[in-house]
Order: sequence, then C-alpha cells, then structure tokens
Amino acid sequence: MAFHLGRRHLLRAGLATAALPGLRRLAFAEEPAAARPLLVLVNLRGGMDGLHALSPADDADFVDLRADALRTAASGPRAGHRLEASSAIDFRLHPEAAPLFEIWRDGRMAIWPAAGVPQATRSHFEAQAMMGLGLALRADPGGATGWLAAWAAGAAEAPVTALSAQGGLAPELRGARQGLGIASLADGLAPPGGPFGATMLEALHRDDPGDGPGDGHGLAARSGREALAGLRSIDILLPRDAAGRPQVQPAAAYAPAREFGRALAVVAQVAALNPALVAATVDLGGWDTHEGQPGRLADRMRVLAQGLGAFDAEIAGLPCRCTVLVVSEFGRRLRSNRSLGTDHGRAGVMLAFGTRGFGLGRHFGAWPGLAPDLLDEGVDLRVATDYRDVVRSVVADLAPTLPPPFVRS
Repeated sequence: MAFHLGRRHLLRAGLATAALPGLRRLAFAEEPAAARPLLVLVNLRGGMDGLHALSPADDADFVDLRADALRTAASGPRAGHRLEASSAIDFRLHPEAAPLFEIWRDGRMAIWPAAGVPQATRSHFEAQAMMGLGLALRADPGGATGWLAAWAAGAAEAPVTALSAQGGLAPELRGARQGLGIASLADGLAPPGGPFGATMLEALHRDDPGDGPGDGHGLAARSGREALAGLRSIDILLPRDAAGRPQVQPAAAYAPAREFGRALAVVAQVAALNPALVAATVDLGGWDTHEGQPGRLADRMRVLAQGLGAFDAEIAGLPCRCTVLVVSEFGRRLRSNRSLGTDHGRAGVMLAFGTRGFGLGRHFGAWPGLAPDLLDEGVDLRVATDYRDVVRSVVADLAPTLPPPFVRS
C-alpha cells in the first residue's frame, strides 16, 4: 500500500468508537485474517467480445467466419497466450492480457468461456439489470435488492461492508444498508463544510418523532444517518500529515490502468483500513465495439490486465481471502460486421481468480462449439453456463460457511 496505519491513526480510531458503536469491532477485530472473505466484482460494461479476448484459435468455423484482425491467433503478430485448458482446442488469451495469463499459470484462476443470462437479450440495460438482481428472466425489479448487497448483509454487520468504487452503487449493490460509493480517498471522506456542515447534515437526517416506520422520510433519514456513519468510519482511519491532510495515494503499479487502476486502488485501500469489508464493485466501460474493434479492445484488455495484475499483487498482502469475479452483460456475434467490429451477441467470458486458498484454480467451463448447427439462432455463441451458477460456485468457494448469495430463478 502507499500508506500505513501508525499508532496515532489507531488512537484516532479508538477515540471514534464512542460516536460509532460498531467501529471498535471494525478497527480492532480479532483474527480477521482467517475468516474474512472479500469478493470484488468487476463489471466490463458494454459487452466484451469474449471470442476475441479468449479465442479458440484453431477452431475451423471461427477462423472461417471471423476477420483475422478480430481473432487472437496461435502464431504471428497477434499470437495470444496458450492456456492449455482443452486437449481439443487451442484457447488463446489476448496478447495484452499477460498479467492475467500469469495468474492462470499460477493455478489461481477459473474461466467460463460461454457464460451468460439464460433469457436471450441484446439490450445492455436489460442484461445488466438481470445480472445485478440475480434474475434469469426480464422482469420489473420493483424494490428488489442486488444479489451482492444481500450477500454482504449476511456476511458481516458493520458501518461499511460493501463498496462501489465509483460515484454511485452498482446494480448488484442496490439496496445495500451498509454500502458506500467512494471514488477516491485522496481528499478524505468528511462532509463538506467542516464541523458545521456535518452538524447540518446530521440534523437534516434526524428522525421526526411523528414519522411512522413506513414513512418515506423516516427511511431516508435512517439511510442518511447510515451513510454518514459509514463515511466517518473510514475517514477517521485515514493517515494524515501534521496539518490533517489525508495522505492516501494509489501505488504506482496502478498507473498503466488509468481510471480502472484508481478505482481498484480505492478498493485495496478501504480493504486495508476496514476489516469488515466483504464486497466491492468496480466498473470498466468501453467494450461496446461495433466499429474499430482491434485497437479499442486491445486498449481495454491492456487496462483490465494491468489493473487486475496490480490489484492481485497488493491484495495478497492484506489479512483477507479475496476473490475477484469478472463479468460482462453479454458477448458479441461470431461474424464480424463491415465496420471491423462486432455486434451484440449472447454468451461471453466470465473469469474469477483469488489469493490464498482459491479452490477453483484451472477450472475451465463448458464450451458449446461454433459449428453452424450449434450456434444460438445461427449467429451467436450459445450460453453453456448460467451466470448464476458461476456466482454460486465462486461464492461457495470463497465463503462456504456463509449463506449463498440471493440469486433468484
């Protein structure tokens, strides 16, 4: 990490426990390393082309129907990293994904090459909503809770158990009672306006004695108080200089991953400060490659792999058992379009990797094939693994003693 917790910061945390009842357990938890799980969900927004990111390089149908520039090859300038995951097919990981390949080679990664939502949809909004709420079919979600929020609530009870490393909460964290959206720690998390601003916010979110339990204001007030308590519980632990300015900067290894690296750094920083953190989400967009895919996908793969490689190295030193799950709402068509891109498809790649004790290493999911009679509607890679089965497997491996995630039929 780019910072450490000295005695002065721990003393500050101790003084804060009078104001935050749950913080003593959070800051001075006994033996957090043995049991604490941390699930980090990485959402590749836009629909990553799994057939380009992970190509069946010697599949005759793939070679025949895909433009050369949209395939990861077995040899030549576009040669990818050979996984040796199948005796029948030469699967190659994109050449820009070297850090991910190293994790696979280390035996700490599982890959599902044809995963997705059961019901066909080519809508980003629909697919992301279904995956966020654990749905198999399109439905009006109403007041449903995201599956990751429900799982985090069952895993721990503290001011902050779930984190979205961006401005707002991801769909998977919808309804999280102990969830926060934090884009950066560099300026601290104290409310604007100093003590006066904090007092005004607390007054704004104070319960009105006349509010009933189902009253909207009462719910908003409680949510506001919980958010303020969560922010304070992290802010009080930030290392500061003599003038009280936060001294929190991401490690240099995150720089090649740009905005994605900064978000991952926030997750690592909060995980180091807060032993109660059990779930986090990070988004990486830019995967909707309808045109100019070769260069655009190479850039996204480079950012993804560099960021996750840096995160893997940093999280290994923390007292938790961490698993990273990487998903995208759908894959893309087998045949490329006239703009040297690919349009919305069906199945895509999901992968997971972990630190200590990861039990799914070198697992490679079902592959349905690309022969014309095996394609979904004659154009798409068929979904061979329900994304919910991937989630169940990953969470069961990470935290077998905890209730399974709320993944509905």
